[in-house]
Amino acid sequence: MTPPPPIEPTTTRPATPAISADKNGPIGSPGDSAVNRHAKAQGSRLFRAAAVVASAALPLIVTAVVHSVGTKTPTTAPAANPAKPAALPHIWGHISIASSSSPARSISSNATPPITNSTSDPSGEPVPTGNIPGWNLVYSQDFNGTRLPAGWGAYSGEPGSDPDGYWDPANVTVSNGELHFGTTANDDPERSNTYSSGGVDFYGHPQTYGMYLVRMKGDYEPGLEMSDIALLWPSRNNNVWPPEIDFFEDSGGSRSSFSPTLHPGPNGDNCCVITTTLANDATRWHTYGVEWTSSTITYTIDGRQWGSVVHKSQLSASAQWPDINMDLALQSQNLGSAQPTRPIETMTVDWVAEYAPSSSSN
Repeated sequence: MTPPPPIEPTTTRPATPAISADKNGPIGSPGDSAVNRHAKAQGSRLFRAAAVVASAALPLIVTAVVHSVGTKTPTTAPAANPAKPAALPHIWGHISIASSSSPARSISSNATPPITNSTSDPSGEPVPTGNIPGWNLVYSQDFNGTRLPAGWGAYSGEPGSDPDGYWDPANVTVSNGELHFGTTANDDPERSNTYSSGGVDFYGHPQTYGMYLVRMKGDYEPGLEMSDIALLWPSRNNNVWPPEIDFFEDSGGSRSSFSPTLHPGPNGDNCCVITTTLANDATRWHTYGVEWTSSTITYTIDGRQWGSVVHKSQLSASAQWPDINMDLALQSQNLGSAQPTRPIETMTVDWVAEYAPSSSSN
């Protein structure tokens, strides 16, 4: 694959503080640089753009680019409680799987006992509250406030090389125990009839290796390409790209499948990409997750592993295993020229949880 262009300041939007950019998006994190954004499920694209992180707690606008959001008191990990893996909701139905390395197959929904739904929780599954075997809960957020929690930031600006996308912090809202990503009509200052969307970055707890869970759903939007994405991106102190770990990315529309993708690097080189695809109704609530260790990356849905585990030993000679601090990022982006006919909600998040490996798991 052709290497990305050299890092250079953005000059297309003088009103926006210039930031360094990389492959799929600017590098860094809210407050001092930029963040990222992956590509369509069928391939990656370059993003060289400026973005501004809007802090939830302050009216301060800072530089950033692809991920940011927040507003609620984080839940610190209580004492270990391995007997209660309440973080892992049950899988629904029968999942058909297609991957780049194996034929389509399926996972039965009876692999583990289902967890009782919580009728008071928007998605029917409560936010995790304790440790689980192999993992210690270090942060959880169920968005019960009215603005982004501390440690989160929304970003603003245009993804580089993407004439159809634009981010506006106003499209990220918190209400009714949910984080909402919407659209705004005719919002791009450089293009008429271009809708903006929303993206956020959780920069409050970067870490190397961990398990991340996101309880989310997208809206059914046939004819549109409003992609929803959950990923890990290098934290603000790491001015590099890759690595990048996309553990959920769809192509919008009917949201009938999604593709996790590992971009292992090395820095500045989008080589050696490992991706797979799962048939799935992403318009329904699911818990998408990734377990990232020093030697493996495992994707999960509703508490269950699916597809093949990515092993460090699989990487080609030039690739580098992700071993730096990363942030969790969530975003929605218009990947096509078609525009909504009215403002719509593109993605809804009920809660997120972040775990660190226990001493025996990594």
